[in-house]
Amino acid sequence: MAINQEILVKALLEKKLIQEKALTGFISHAKTQNKSLESLLFEREVISDSKLGEVVAELYGVPFIKITEKTISEPLLRIIPYTLASHQFVIPFESNGSDLQIALNNPHNFELMSFIEKKTGLTIIPHYATKKDLKTALKVYNRDVNRKFNTLLKSALKDPTKIESLKDAAKILDTIIFFAYQNNASDVHIEPHKEFILVRYRIDGILQTIAELPMAILELLTTRIKVLANMRTDEHRAAQDGRFKIELENIEITLRVSIIPIYEGEKTVLRLLSSTSQELNLEALGYSDRNLKVIHNNILKTSGLILMTGPTGSGKTTTLYSILKLLNSPEVNVATIEDPIEYRLEGTNQIQVNPKTNLTFAKGLRALLRQDPDIVMVGEIRDEETADIAINAALTGHIVLATLHTNDAASTIPRMLEMGAEAFLLSATVKTIIAQRLVRTICSKCKKAYKISKEKFNELGQKFNLGKNFDEIFQEISETNPKLKETLSGTEVIISKGEGCASCSGSGYKGRTSIAEVMEITEDIKTLILKNAPPRELEDKAREQGMTTIFADGILKVLNGETTLEEVLRVMRT
Repeated sequence: MAINQEILVKALLEKKLIQEKALTGFISHAKTQNKSLESLLFEREVISDSKLGEVVAELYGVPFIKITEKTISEPLLRIIPYTLASHQFVIPFESNGSDLQIALNNPHNFELMSFIEKKTGLTIIPHYATKKDLKTALKVYNRDVNRKFNTLLKSALKDPTKIESLKDAAKILDTIIFFAYQNNASDVHIEPHKEFILVRYRIDGILQTIAELPMAILELLTTRIKVLANMRTDEHRAAQDGRFKIELENIEITLRVSIIPIYEGEKTVLRLLSSTSQELNLEALGYSDRNLKVIHNNILKTSGLILMTGPTGSGKTTTLYSILKLLNSPEVNVATIEDPIEYRLEGTNQIQVNPKTNLTFAKGLRALLRQDPDIVMVGEIRDEETADIAINAALTGHIVLATLHTNDAASTIPRMLEMGAEAFLLSATVKTIIAQRLVRTICSKCKKAYKISKEKFNELGQKFNLGKNFDEIFQEISETNPKLKETLSGTEVIISKGEGCASCSGSGYKGRTSIAEVMEITEDIKTLILKNAPPRELEDKAREQGMTTIFADGILKVLNGETTLEEVLRVMRT
């Protein structure tokens, strides 16, 4: 049962979590889409999941809980079976023998609580958890997937001749995919070697070896993938791309497939894609309050160019889609041209680049602009033609979001000029440039604080060939974060690391966050662009006006205990 809309509106405005004008717009959208305001706000994530959850819990009159932060024992999980837990969004998390504390999404589901009470004989104490948090927490029911995976692999290794049909290969592939999903892997690499197949997962940006399979099953395993992805099964000498959806344990997983021939056979890489935009949340990506404010101010303009930059795998597309999700509404026409389409965002028109039909970024963008879009996302600006069309679209009343490859925000303007863009057009159209990297976050279960000298900071900087002076970085952080000024005035600082535990598989890290710099194109910076100023001059002016550089943002996250110094140095080294 949804919270009364008037009561929810009053609570949100009192707590100043959203502006009244924006809330009025969402009330109208909720009515148009026949949804409750509560569900629409959770879906759009204009307020963070936890903050909105706290408000809703208060209105229900029960405690709020972030269930993913709880360690739940196996006996507790058996009290409420997975089928019931996943259907009703309810998870037990603590019991003292007479009471049972449960997290659920609808604390007014008295029928469910009465059923659990009768079944267990325990007094039920309900806590409110968001649906998104409960969905993630439900993964604990499948913690034995590792055991299942290893059991299946041992069976295959004992007698490879047993794996003699596509049905057998399907079992192994399902296990590989589901195990990857359970471990939050972004990619699965299936690599043939001389005597075995190596299965590796990319988890939090780092490849990890998971298993070795017998070479005897390579052909069947690859054929199974080709069948699912609608590829040619008789083609072994050319690269092939495809995608497919698979449902495992009532979970739909979407995968993008790339198969290429190498010396030992065909290598496959599976990219696990989000089949929904529910996880796209700008606020949850790790941006500072200042950066979020600059982004929000500029994406709400009626026209202009928002540029996103960084190396491959730095989360550029995720950030742009999080922005698109905020802008997407029934009143606007949103269109994208991508290669490939990473996420499916309902209500938008998405085009996949296809060189075989001569549908390039430039041609696709030109065609899109004939269909009167309000907001356009270009997967990547690669050449002068695409840059020219994107700039002209921004000049003629469109919001254009685009990515390109540079190391930082200040280098983006010179890169666009190299591609043939005119300085006066860039100064007129570019509103914001965002540069980011992804760093692994410290595991909360084994996190430990320790002291380190500033001298050690500089030693590590030299070791990683960073070419950065930490005294300058500390000075920059002190200027933009007065609370840290006293902390950074001494000879030592306190930072954290993960010692390694079962929760993080001994790595000390779990999850990722972004480190970023957001350059707003002010009048002063426009003047520098017209003068063809070098990147350093652009950066200095942006810093003067409040921008925190990407490296300083990383060190700030180190000082706040979110990530490690080594991790920031790893992603930033030249």
